[in-house]
Amino acid sequence: MKKLLAVVLAVCLLCLAGCGGTTGNNKTSIADAKSLADLSGAKIAAQAGTFHEDALAQINGAVTSTYPDFTDLLVALKSGAIDGYVAEEPTAYSVCASDDTLSYLALKNNDTGFTATAADVGIAVALKTGSELRDQINAVLATITEEQKATLMQQIVDLTAGKSVDKFVLESEAPANPVGTLKVGMECAYEPFNWTDVEASYGSVAISSEGGGYANGYDVQIAQYVANKLGMKLEVYAIEWDSLIPAVQSGAVDAVIAGMSPTAEREEEVDFTNTYYESNLVIIIKK
Repeated sequence: MKKLLAVVLAVCLLCLAGCGGTTGNNKTSIADAKSLADLSGAKIAAQAGTFHEDALAQINGAVTSTYPDFTDLLVALKSGAIDGYVAEEPTAYSVCASDDTLSYLALKNNDTGFTATAADVGIAVALKTGSELRDQINAVLATITEEQKATLMQQIVDLTAGKSVDKFVLESEAPANPVGTLKVGMECAYEPFNWTDVEASYGSVAISSEGGGYANGYDVQIAQYVANKLGMKLEVYAIEWDSLIPAVQSGAVDAVIAGMSPTAEREEEVDFTNTYYESNLVIIIKK
């Protein structure tokens, strides 16, 4: 599957390959780490403006940094600029399935790994405060079983690894006569939750915002399922992470379905639905 950023990624990797970092005899080995304590001295990064960034503070002795998005984190890891980066487990499933040079440390939340609440690692739909859509979307999400969530994620990971999927577990018919439009914002750059394809593929949705392309991923399938069940037409808008909450606050989009955790800080700015996925935090590394 070809992504819009594939060419840029390849160029960046070539440019960064000789920029030092943690290569050679000075490399900090964390492949056998059993707890966060084993990451002391390692260079660990996270996406800026996320709970992943806050989680970095829990790694005592690590050299921490942030990057704008997950594409930048992956480039930094492959170039040796960092030893690992914080992500949700499904992200690790996806990148490792498509690149056998990568692995991840499955450190358990509140055990050997990060102290994280259900709100920190859960993922929910963000809505403008007071939105009537909250109860409607919650009613739809309540029909999705835990088994379906897990199966859908596996199907999405299979897609990112280049495998084919005949039918999504959450497929539903689009309304013949939509009663309205559900405008959804997401990064379209956070695989496996959401990404951008150059061409249409199975389950993808045309991106309505400038730049075009087609969005696909776990969030896209949840958004499509919700829209169909509400009798609405789905429109997807590619929006940078830091602009997602302002977009739903202003009414530019009706909802944010973007792998976003309903943290206490965010709940002061928007309303959240019940979670539609929960996951452990991990550290993605090179083998």
